[in-house]
Amino acid sequence: MKKVTSFLAKVAVVSLISTPSFAHTGHAMNASFSEGFLHPLTGLDHLAALMLIGVFAAGYGYKKAAQIIGCFGAALIAGFFIGVEWSSAHQAEGLVTASLIILPLAVYALRKGGVMKWVAMLGIAAFSACHGLVQGAEAIGAVSEFGLGSLVASIVVMSVTMLAASTLKRRLADGNTAKSNA
Repeated sequence: MKKVTSFLAKVAVVSLISTPSFAHTGHAMNASFSEGFLHPLTGLDHLAALMLIGVFAAGYGYKKAAQIIGCFGAALIAGFFIGVEWSSAHQAEGLVTASLIILPLAVYALRKGGVMKWVAMLGIAAFSACHGLVQGAEAIGAVSEFGLGSLVASIVVMSVTMLAASTLKRRLADGNTAKSNA
């Protein structure tokens, strides 16, 4: 427990003394569907988070996995449209940083079930909404197209990752069954 507390304290200090990354800049002049679609594909932070959710969703049946991915998508687009209206949402970069800490904890808690499942879903939704909020605040131009492109790419990445992880899990389980029968 002491190591976890020490680690979290270090993360908090680094977060407080660092400047915002403004990772969502660059599409202000030409927000379009293609720019929105490329946005989550061109940043390692986006890809890692989306793939983490996809891998996590693979631990469930397809119905539950669809709910997890749907929760992410709904929160992302809701945050995006709030950000479009909230011109000072770029100040929410701290929330984005915090959400990157919340996401792995939420993914772990979701496996616990019960009340923790709902707390975890709220964590995943908060992560999604924070990212959508900042994207919406910085998008200028065809913001609806940009938001739709980002949403589609995010769902594609999560779904493909979930399907790949499910297939790998099944093949590993089949291989272990074959070895135990031999």
